[in-house]
Amino acid sequence: MMKRLNGIVLWGFLTFLFTQSVWAGQNWSQWVDELRREAMAQGIDASLFDGIFDNMPEPHRKVLGLARSQPEHRLTYYQYRNSRVSKDRIVIGQKEFQRYQTQLETVGDEYGVDPCIITSLWGMETSYGRFMGSFPVVQSLATLAYDSNRPDFFRKELLYALRIVNDGHVSLARFKGEWAGASGQPQFLPSSWYRYAVDYNHDGRKDIWDTPVDVFASIANYLRQNGWQPGQPWSAEVQLPSGFDQSLVKSRTSKPLNEWLAMGVKPLSSNELPDGNAKAFLVHPDGGPVWLAFDNFRALLRYNNSIYYAGSIGYMADRICRR
Repeated sequence: MMKRLNGIVLWGFLTFLFTQSVWAGQNWSQWVDELRREAMAQGIDASLFDGIFDNMPEPHRKVLGLARSQPEHRLTYYQYRNSRVSKDRIVIGQKEFQRYQTQLETVGDEYGVDPCIITSLWGMETSYGRFMGSFPVVQSLATLAYDSNRPDFFRKELLYALRIVNDGHVSLARFKGEWAGASGQPQFLPSSWYRYAVDYNHDGRKDIWDTPVDVFASIANYLRQNGWQPGQPWSAEVQLPSGFDQSLVKSRTSKPLNEWLAMGVKPLSSNELPDGNAKAFLVHPDGGPVWLAFDNFRALLRYNNSIYYAGSIGYMADRICRR
């Protein structure tokens, strides 16, 4: 037993020494040197790169710890929704919607996206810009590009992030977010910023950190480019007939709305439904309602591929706009 314990202690000590040698010396430095060559080839200013990485002698220890120890919690839909959509968040959302109503409706009309959904996403991601995260984005992404199970993905995001700073859209000091690299009031990864961020006020910066109208337009652009359909609802709560084939719920099979209605799927609300040819699929989150989900539900899933998340966004949007 003592021999086994000694072996464990020795292995732990050797692992500690290896980790220290990697972080204190060559491997991190060599990796940064290689990254520097790639960044220079992409037009990143050398002095900018050096100024960032000269002050980054090792990966971010807390980011590494978070990446390796993400807990798994199994919640029902209502448990998830109640934890994310509090009464306070709804009330603040109502006030923020009233405050920015003109801008939200102008952006919503231009992009064909429900301004209540824009507000709800804004509130869900960062509590309306109040909590955007405190991790330096470049350091987080460098850490995950250096040591994670998706190094190529995070390396690309890191290079996008360097270009954002290089091009003057955000200062390095302001470029902070959650531990995995999403930032700004909509919590975009750098690649999403490049695809979807909008300089709506035409000041030369796609400012998703401090300019509300840029934030609203960027969220709207994201949804529209990912399939949002103007004038359609995101879902309709329904009741399934007895003996209904549950495999149709689990498979997310798309059918025209009229076909679902002909199969006995019954909407619980008299609210206006889209055209009968509109495609829909059935969703039944654990412990939650059954929905006929339309294209706009799929667009919300592109923002965050979670049925719980998409359903909570729609729910909060309806409460924010009191409908």
